[in-house]
Amino acid sequence: MPFGLDEQSYAAIHYLSNSSEPNKDDLRAIIHSYPLIDNHAHNLLREEEAHGNEHYPFESITSEAQGHALQEHVQSTLAHVRGIKQLADLLNCPPSLQDVKAARYEWVVRDYDSYIRTCLAGTHALLIDDGLSQESVYPVRWHDRHAPTVRRIARIEAVAADLLEQLAHAAGFLAPGVDSDWPINKSEAFLFRFNTMFRNQIKTLAADPAVCGFKSVVCYRSGLDVSLSSRHAFRPHQSLADSTLLPAFHAFLQDAVSKHDYRVVEKDVNDFLVVAACDVLCKLVETEGETLPIQFHTGLGDVDIDLVKSNPAYMQPLIEAFPNVDFVILHSSYPYTREAGYLAANFANAWLDIGEIFPMISRHGQESVLRQALELTPASKILWSTDGHFYPETFYLANRQFRDAIDSVLGELVASKDLTVMQAINVAVDILFWNSNALYKLDEERRYPQLLRACGRADNESQRSTLVSRRDRASISQASISDAGLYSAASTAVASPPRTRGIPIQSTPRSPHNTRPFSDPFTDARFPTTMLSRNAQVPSSSRAVPESNQDTAQFEAFMRQHPEVRYIWLQFISNTATVRNRMIPVKQFRNQLAKSSYPGITKALTRLLQNESPAAGCIATGEFQLVPDFSSLCLNKGIDSLSATVQTWWMSEADDGQRVHWRCPRHTLQRQVQALSEEFELSILMGFEIEVVFVRPSKKDNESDFTFGLVHELHSWSNMTYQQLEMLPMIEEIVDTLAEIGIDLDQFHAESAPTQWEFPLPPSTPLKAVDQLYKARETISNIAKKHGLKATFYPRPYAMAPGSAQHAHFSINGDQEAVSKHADSFLAGILYHLSSILAFALPIEESYARVASGVWAGGEWVTWGTQNREVPLRKCATAHWEFKPIDGMGNMYLSMAALVAAGFLGLREQIPLKQKDTPVDVSTLSEDERVNLGITEKLPDTLQKSLDCLSENEALINMLGRELVDDYLAVKHAETEMLNQMDEQKRKNWLMARY
Repeated sequence: MPFGLDEQSYAAIHYLSNSSEPNKDDLRAIIHSYPLIDNHAHNLLREEEAHGNEHYPFESITSEAQGHALQEHVQSTLAHVRGIKQLADLLNCPPSLQDVKAARYEWVVRDYDSYIRTCLAGTHALLIDDGLSQESVYPVRWHDRHAPTVRRIARIEAVAADLLEQLAHAAGFLAPGVDSDWPINKSEAFLFRFNTMFRNQIKTLAADPAVCGFKSVVCYRSGLDVSLSSRHAFRPHQSLADSTLLPAFHAFLQDAVSKHDYRVVEKDVNDFLVVAACDVLCKLVETEGETLPIQFHTGLGDVDIDLVKSNPAYMQPLIEAFPNVDFVILHSSYPYTREAGYLAANFANAWLDIGEIFPMISRHGQESVLRQALELTPASKILWSTDGHFYPETFYLANRQFRDAIDSVLGELVASKDLTVMQAINVAVDILFWNSNALYKLDEERRYPQLLRACGRADNESQRSTLVSRRDRASISQASISDAGLYSAASTAVASPPRTRGIPIQSTPRSPHNTRPFSDPFTDARFPTTMLSRNAQVPSSSRAVPESNQDTAQFEAFMRQHPEVRYIWLQFISNTATVRNRMIPVKQFRNQLAKSSYPGITKALTRLLQNESPAAGCIATGEFQLVPDFSSLCLNKGIDSLSATVQTWWMSEADDGQRVHWRCPRHTLQRQVQALSEEFELSILMGFEIEVVFVRPSKKDNESDFTFGLVHELHSWSNMTYQQLEMLPMIEEIVDTLAEIGIDLDQFHAESAPTQWEFPLPPSTPLKAVDQLYKARETISNIAKKHGLKATFYPRPYAMAPGSAQHAHFSINGDQEAVSKHADSFLAGILYHLSSILAFALPIEESYARVASGVWAGGEWVTWGTQNREVPLRKCATAHWEFKPIDGMGNMYLSMAALVAAGFLGLREQIPLKQKDTPVDVSTLSEDERVNLGITEKLPDTLQKSLDCLSENEALINMLGRELVDDYLAVKHAETEMLNQMDEQKRKNWLMARY
C-alpha cells in the first residue's frame, strides 16, 4: 500500500543510502513510496454526486461494462473481488460491496476532501483529460488541492464540438426561419473557416501553460485507421469539391444543426480533426522548436468501441507521417499490448502508457501486461496512469495495484539476474515518475530536488540540459547526438522563458528546462543523463555565440524543407524602427554558420537616422555581429525572391568572448521577460492588432518624393461596400499568405478609416510575438505592392477619420494565487511609468494626433477600465489588458521592453493601484469625479513631453540600460529636428513612404 506523501518534505519516501549498494528491500521500499505522475486521469465527482447513482454506478470502478452486464455480472470478476477486498482494508469494514458502499458513504459525508487525499496518497501530479461530461465533476483547477502538480490534457474532439457550435451560431445556421438544407458550397465555406479556427485553437491550447498535452478519442468515434487524405486538402483558393471530406462534413453539419448535437461521428470528419491537430503540433516544432504530446485511447473501452479498430497497429501510418509529434498510446492497449510495445520500441515518437488495466483486470493479467510491455519496449518509453475518473477509489486501487505488480515483475527480473537491483530501481522510478516528467516537460526536478536524491540521483551532480530542439532531432544523426562535444557545447545554453501562450491564462508557468534526470535504466550509473530538449535557444548577456553545430542542424532542417531558398536575409531593426537587412547567398551563409562568423555592423547604427544621418554622439568606431536566431527563420512571401528572413541578436566582443550587445532591442525585451520569470515566477504573453491603411502611391516626373492618395472613399467599419469588395482578393491573399508561414488569423475586418483594415495576430511569448508582428507587416506590405498599393502604418493619415494603431494585448501568467496577488501591482507599474513608455510607443510627433478623446485610441488620461476603449489600458479579463496608445512607428521590441519593465517595477516596488476601474470616457467626467476615481494625471500630448519623462525616469532607465536609452533619446531629438525642417505635406509623404 502506498505511503502518504507530504507535499513539502516528502519525508515518507525511502531514500537510497549513498554509502552502500541498494538491496531488494530498497527496491521494494522505493516502489511503494516513490511519488507517481499520473499522465492520464479524469475529473472527480462533486461531493453531491460522489455517493453513487444510476448515472455513475459505483461498480464501474472495476469494469467498463454497462447496464445489465455491469450490475448482474461484475461481482463475479476477479478484478471486482480483489478491488472490494482492498477497499475494505482502506475503509476498515467487511469485504462486501454493500459494506464498502456504506463505509465510504459515511466518510464522504463526513469529510470528502479527507477521503480524496487518502485515495490519492502517493500521487504527485495529475494530468487530467477533462473531455468527459463536466456537469457533475469538479473543474481541473479544483484538483490542485489534492496534488502538488495538476495540468490539463485537452481533448481535440471536445474542442471541435464547442467550436462548431459557436461557428454555427455565428454563421446564422440557427437563426429562426433558416432553411436547414443549405447547398454544399455554403458548407465548404464553413469548413474552410472551421479548419482555420480549429487549428488556431489547437495552437492557443498548445501555448497555454495549464495544458501539457492533447488527447483524441477517434478510437471510440470511428477507429484508429485514420486516413491522411485531408492533410493537404486545404490550400489557398483550392476547392474541396473532389474530396470525400466535404460531402461527409456537409451531411454531418446539417445533421448537427438540426439536432443541436455537434459530437462528430462521421469518419472522414473525425480523421480530419486528428490530422489537423497533428499537423499543427508538427508545425509548432518548426516555429517553436517544441510541441506537446497527443494521447490516443486504444484497446480497452466500453461497448461504444470497435474492438478490432482499437488495435494501435492501425496507428502506424499516422505515427510515421508526423515524426516530430509524440504519440502516447493509452490504456496498455489491452488486449493489444505487444502491438503497442512494438510501436513504442521502433518509433522515437511513440510512447506506451500502462494504465486502465489497474484495477480493471486480475492480478495475473496486470502482471502479464507489464511483462509484455517490457518484452520489447524500452523502459524509458513506458508511462504510468490510472485513467482514474469520477470516484477517488479508481485512483487508490490503480496506484496500489500497479505498485504491487511492478514490485512482483521487477523482483522476478532481479531474482533471475536479468537486472541488478539498481537497474530495477531505475526502471521503477522512470515509469512511476521521470518518463512522464520529461515527456510533458513538467520540470519537477527543479521544484522538488529531493526526488532526485531519493533514488540516488544527487542534485549536485551533473544535470546539464542538452538544448537540442525537437525539430533538430530529425536532422541530427545518432552519431552526432552521442558526441560528447555536442553535449558539452549545448550545456552552456540558456533556455528560453516558459512557453506560455493564450491570453489570458493563469497557471504555473512552464520551466525552461527539460532535463530528464534519470540514469539509463539498464546500467548501474547513479547520475542523471539528459533528454534532448525542445526549447529554442535564447542568449543571455553572458552566453557565447550560439553553438554552430546546433544552429547548422536547425538551418539544414529548414533548407531540406525549402530547398528552393537561395538567399538568407539577416534582419535588424534600429532605434528609428527602420527595418534593415543583410542579404547572404546560401552557400556563403553555410560557411558563416560553420565558422560562427557573421556580418559585422557598425555600432554607429544605434545613433543613425532613417537617411543614415548621424545623431549627436554618433561614433564610427566599433562593430557588432548579427547572429541569427533560428527560432525566427521564415520564408519571404509576396515578393519575387527565393529567400528567407531571420531575426538577429547583436553580439559584441567582450573579455570572455562574444556576448549579446546591451543595445540589442530583442535582447532588451528578453531581459525584462527573464527578470519577471526569475524574480516573480510569472510569464507574459502578447498579441498585436495590426491596423493598416492601403494608399495608392504616385510620383510626378518633376518631383523627388512620392505622394499617396485614397484608393476609395466608400468604406466603413466591418462593412463590405462594393468598393471594399474590390480590395477583397488582396485582403484574402494577405490572410492566406500569412497562414502559409504559420501566422493563422482568428479573424480580420475592415476598420473605420478609408481603406483601413485590421489583422489581429495570434498571441505568443513576447519575443516571438514581436518577431511575428514584423514578419506579418512585411508580408502585408509585399502583397500590397504586388497590387500597386502602399501599406502604411502612419498614425493618422486622414484627419477626418480614426488613426492606425498596433494595439498590444498582454497577460501575466503563472500560479493562480501569484497572478491574483500581483496583477494590480503589475498594472500599477505600467500606469505609473506610462508617460515614459509613450516615448517608445508613440515615437513621432504625428503619433500624438491619437492622444485625444472620442477616437477610441485610449483617451487623454492615465487610467484603466474594464472593456473601456477610451482609456490607455483596457482590461479584457483577469490579468489580461490591451495597451492602446501605441502605433506602428516605433521599434516594438523597445516598446514592449519598456512596458514589461514598468510592470516589473510595479511588482518589485509594490506600487499601489490608485486608479479605480473607469467605466466611461474620462473627458465626460467632472474634476471631482475624476479625483474620486484616482485619475489625476494626463498623458503627454507631445513627443517632447514623453521624451522628457523618459530622460528623468531613473528606475526605467536602469531596467532598460542607460546606454540604450541615451542612444534612443539622441536619435529621437535628431529625428525631430530633421522632420521639423520639412513642410507638413512633405513630412507626411516622407514618413508614409517609410512606414
